[in-house]
Amino acid sequence: MKVLKHSLVAGFVIALAGCQSPMSDMMNNNFVAITPEPVPEGLAGSWTGNMGPYLVSMKWQSNGHGLFCYSYGTADVLQKVKFSEGTIQIQDGTKLILKEQKPESITVYAPYAAGKDTVLYTDPDYKNASKYCAGALNT
Repeated sequence: MKVLKHSLVAGFVIALAGCQSPMSDMMNNNFVAITPEPVPEGLAGSWTGNMGPYLVSMKWQSNGHGLFCYSYGTADVLQKVKFSEGTIQIQDGTKLILKEQKPESITVYAPYAAGKDTVLYTDPDYKNASKYCAGALNT
């Protein structure tokens, strides 16, 4: 079961990265050393969207700490995130760049080969989140 879970996480990483793996970021993970910065005004709250087949939700506090949750098939994952220098640092070492922010949506970009923009929409009641993420984030 553990191998399956790691395979699913690796699949998510590849989905984030396209052809090039973000293994360098993961192997040089400095998540603990990152000091979060306050998020831009309007970012605090909950957001949901799709990254390929993954239904992704984020929950941000104004102080730059947050949670990143995704579901696909039987894989449900919850990770901590920190906001620093316009970058969303995920606890596994990978990152997303906050590319654009509007009142109703944010656009993030995976800075890996074949990375693409992902739009997440405001979702304060977790109506668009997966059942797992809605439960995990709605605390």
